[in-house]
Amino acid sequence: MSETNANSIIEPNLKRQSEIDNESSDSAAAKKPKTETQTSVQEETEKKEQVEEKTLEIEADVAEDKGSRHSMEDAWVIMLDATLDSPGKLRCAHFAIYDGHGGRLAAEYAQKHLHANVVSAGLPRELLDVKAAKKAILDGFRKTDEALLQESTSGGWQDGATAVCLWVFVANIGDAKAVVARSPDGSDEASPLKAIVLTREHKAIYPQERARIQKAGGTVSSNGRLQGRLEVSRAFGDRQFKKVGVVATPDIHSFDLTDREHFIILGCDGLWGVFGPSDAVEFVQKLLKEGLPVTAVCRRLVREAVRERRCKDNCTAIIIVFRHKVALNIGVSKVVYPVYRNIIALLLLSPFAYFLEKKERPPLTFSLLVQFFLLALIGVTANQGFYLLGLYYASPTFASAMQNSVPAITFVMASALRLEHINIARRHGLAKVLGTIASIGGATVITLYKGPLLLHLSNSTQGYSLEEEISANKMQNWTWGCIYLLGHCLSWASWLVFQAPVLKKYPAKLTLTSFTCFFGLIQFLVIAAFVETDLNHWKIQSTEELFTILYAGIVASGIVFSLQTWCIQKGGPVIVAVFQPLQTLLVAIMSFIFLGDQLYSGGVIGAVLIMLGLYLVLWGKTEEKKVESSAKEEDTLKEPLLNDPESRDVEEGAAAAASDTS
Repeated sequence: MSETNANSIIEPNLKRQSEIDNESSDSAAAKKPKTETQTSVQEETEKKEQVEEKTLEIEADVAEDKGSRHSMEDAWVIMLDATLDSPGKLRCAHFAIYDGHGGRLAAEYAQKHLHANVVSAGLPRELLDVKAAKKAILDGFRKTDEALLQESTSGGWQDGATAVCLWVFVANIGDAKAVVARSPDGSDEASPLKAIVLTREHKAIYPQERARIQKAGGTVSSNGRLQGRLEVSRAFGDRQFKKVGVVATPDIHSFDLTDREHFIILGCDGLWGVFGPSDAVEFVQKLLKEGLPVTAVCRRLVREAVRERRCKDNCTAIIIVFRHKVALNIGVSKVVYPVYRNIIALLLLSPFAYFLEKKERPPLTFSLLVQFFLLALIGVTANQGFYLLGLYYASPTFASAMQNSVPAITFVMASALRLEHINIARRHGLAKVLGTIASIGGATVITLYKGPLLLHLSNSTQGYSLEEEISANKMQNWTWGCIYLLGHCLSWASWLVFQAPVLKKYPAKLTLTSFTCFFGLIQFLVIAAFVETDLNHWKIQSTEELFTILYAGIVASGIVFSLQTWCIQKGGPVIVAVFQPLQTLLVAIMSFIFLGDQLYSGGVIGAVLIMLGLYLVLWGKTEEKKVESSAKEEDTLKEPLLNDPESRDVEEGAAAAASDTS
C-alpha cells in the first residue's frame, strides 16, 4: 500500500472504531452467545415457563491464492470446535489468518501454537468473562511471540507475521483485518448490510504507532516504514525489529453477537488492498443471496481479488456465516426424525407393494415376520440411530470416511456366511478382493488427502485437513462418535448381508422393504415415546424441516432401500456395498462442477482407484458366474442318461416294441 493510501485510512479507521462501540452498546442487553462444539452457538431465555434455545449456526470456509508472489507465506486456522485438550472446560470456535512476511515460518508457528497458548493462559469457559478472555488473549499473544523469537534465534531465521484472530472476541496485530456485515434493522438479509471494521491497522506511519516506535528508539522513514524497511508496527517474530518498537500486543474488541450480524470476513492485507470493507460485504452478500455455499463464495471472493482486481500479494480470506434461528428443543428431535422418515417411506412403498406383487408374494409365516422384524432392527433402527448419534458427536467428514469401511465389512461377513466365495488362487477371486480394497482406498484418499492443486483458483493449500481435524479437534465425546459410527457401519453391512437369504425365501422385494420400514417405524415409535415426552419435539417448525423429512422418506428410505434390495437379489450384498465409495467420488465431481470446488491430485488418485476397484469386482463376479455355469454344464454332460428313470422307461419301451415286431 502506498503512503497516500495509508494516510487516507487513519481517520476512517478511527470513525469505524467509534461506530463499533456505539453499535455494540445498542445490543448490550443481549446475552453473549455460547460457542458450542461443532457449529452451534446457543443462548437461553425463558418464555412462558418453557426453556427455548435460540441457535446460531456457524459455517466457515477459506480460500487463498499466492497472487504474483513466488511463494505462499500466509497461514490460516478454522477450528469449529477449538476445545483442544480441555473438553468440558472450554467451548469455543477459533478462526485466524496469519500474514507472513520474509518467509512463512513465523506464520506457520503462530498457526500451530497461538490458540493453545491462549487456552493455557486461561481463556474462560464459553467466553462469558470478557475481562478474563482479553487477558488470556494478550498473554497468549505474548507467550507465542516470545517462544517464536527463541525458535527463530536457534533456527537462524527472521520471518514475521501479522494476524487477525476470532474467538467471538476479535484480536489483531498488523494489517490483517476483520469486517462484520451487520443489518441496520434486524435480521433482514434482503436489505444492504453495513460493513463494520472490527480491527485497527498497525502501521508505522500512523501517529499513535509512530510515537510508540520513536519512544522505543526506532525511526519511521519518509516512506512510512520502520527503520526504512518494515511497513507494519506489530507482528509476531521480526526479531531484528523488536528492540526498535515492533511488538506483538494485539488490539482486542468484543461485541454481543445478535441476529443483526450475518457474516464476518477475515482477510490479509492482500485482500483489503483491492477490496474496501463495504465493497467486500456487498460482494459476499450478493453471492450468499444467490444460494451459493460458503466454500464457493470464499473462492469467488479470492478469485475476484486476484484475477479481476489484480492483487499482486498473497491473498487469503475466511468467511464465517451466522445463521440465526430458534430450533433444537422446539423442532423435530433426532429420535422423532426417523419416525417421520419411515412413515413417509411406508406410505410410498405400500401401495406399489400391494398392487405390483399380488401374484408373486409368498404366504406370510411367523418365521418370516420375525426375520422382517430383525431386518428392521438392524437396517433401520440400529443403522439410522447409530448414524444420527455419530453425527452428533463427530464431524460429517469423519462420518463419511467411516462409511467407506462398509464394503470391507460386508465382504468379510458375506464370505464368513458363504454367501460370497473367495478363491484367491483363481483370477476372479483375487480380482474381487483387490477391487474391494482399491475402492475403499480410493474413497479414503479423496476424503483424507488433498495433495497438490490441479485445477481452479488457488495456488496453495496451506491449512488444516481432516487428519489435523481428527487430531486437533478433541471433542468431549469424539470417542463415542467413533463407536456410534462403527455401529452404524456394522449395522449397514449386516443389513445388506442378511437380506440375501431372506430374499431367497421371500422374493417380493417391495413387500419386504415395506415390512422393514413398518417394523422400523414401530421400533422408533417405542423409543421416541419413552425418550421424547415433550410435544414440541414432535412438531415440524419450518419448511426446511418438512423438506428434509420428505426427502429422507421418499428418496433415502423409499427409493434407495427398494433399489438396494433389488440389487442384492440380482448381484448379492458385496456388489451393492462395493458401490458405496462411488458416493464419495460423485460428491467430489459435482462439487467441482457445480460449486466451484478446487480439484486436487488426491481426488484424481482416489477416482482412479475407485473406478479400478469397481471394474475388478464386476469383472471378478462376471468371471465367477461363467466358471460356475461351465461347471454345471460339465456335470450335466457327465451324468449317465440311463440314471434318469424316464430315460430307462423310454429305453425299455423301445426294446419291448422291437421284440413284438420280431
